[in-house]
Amino acid sequence: MRLARYMSVTLVKLALVATLILAFIAEVLDLVDNAGDIIDAGEGVGGILLYAGLRMPILLVHAMPLGALIGALLTLALLARNSEISAMRSAGRGMFNLFVAMLPGAFVLVVLHSTLIDVVAPRAQAKLAIQITQRLEAKQDGVRDLKTTRLRVGEDIVTFDRVSDKGRRLKNVRIYDRGSDKIVTARTVAQEARWRDGKWTLTGAEKVSWAKDTMNQKTVADGVWDTTMTPDDVLGALSPESRISLDSARKVLAGEQTPNAPLPFYQTLVERVYAMPLGLIVMVLLAMPAALVNWRDVRSSRHMAFALVAGLGFLLTDGVLTTLGLTGVVAPMFGAWAGVVAFTVIGILRVMQIDAGWSTRRIGRRERKRLAEAGA
Repeated sequence: MRLARYMSVTLVKLALVATLILAFIAEVLDLVDNAGDIIDAGEGVGGILLYAGLRMPILLVHAMPLGALIGALLTLALLARNSEISAMRSAGRGMFNLFVAMLPGAFVLVVLHSTLIDVVAPRAQAKLAIQITQRLEAKQDGVRDLKTTRLRVGEDIVTFDRVSDKGRRLKNVRIYDRGSDKIVTARTVAQEARWRDGKWTLTGAEKVSWAKDTMNQKTVADGVWDTTMTPDDVLGALSPESRISLDSARKVLAGEQTPNAPLPFYQTLVERVYAMPLGLIVMVLLAMPAALVNWRDVRSSRHMAFALVAGLGFLLTDGVLTTLGLTGVVAPMFGAWAGVVAFTVIGILRVMQIDAGWSTRRIGRRERKRLAEAGA
């Protein structure tokens, strides 16, 4: 119990420090790109601090897997430097026992990561979208060349140029109706769309039909716009990086909320809510060979290098497979879990190899010959 508490506390401390350092570096780089726009919008230092605070949870989500790897590597390296690993192994504890002792700390990181992914980051993203909306509203006054925002609402495509009132007022709206074959059948152009009493109302709208029977027929389209899009969907489209909560993704899959992307995107997101935090445990598992580092033998540094390369390889592979799942190239379940499962197997095999008596350094041919002669 004491060993588990000692190793877990050390892991959590070092992992959190590494995560915060990585997130702050990313924050600085992000502010370099966006601080100018914030100041131009007249928000000043307060706006920069608000933006940085709202971006931090999102950056922490991305930084925590690498932070967990670095924390585990440093924990094992410090234990090896103080000869604590040698004492543990001399007492009969194998590498797998050391991993089990670090599991409570890894689970603490999993809980923190899950909270960031499903609770903190989506709420921060929503507030950040409101800040971006207000900035765009201030910036768009008197500007002719406006950046068009596009989003998918079911099978239809919606674009708009201006946003105000926290996503409840849109300017220069264009609605492209599409059939099940993805072919556009009509286009509606409106000067304004307003959200009132739970529904959108179009003003200055005209609809042009492109169907065979009614080609190029124009009709007035002022009035209620029958759509499932909400102001939250508008804010999500404005966000620099949309992060959807588990509850929102499930509502989309159940047909209770507007999908802005293909269904495999939301199916993969649901799986990633569970798979991504568990990747922290995989990182700790892949870091275990670092326990074999011998500070008096330079050649033993290859164990640290293997752990680092394995961890980075997991991040790369997991990211590529997740992207393939989000885009529907592979099955959502496969895209979300394949990397986690594959590198878990790799980590377990490596630990078993070490516990089976894997030598901490390679013995050269001459040394083997000398040992054989000495044994004879």
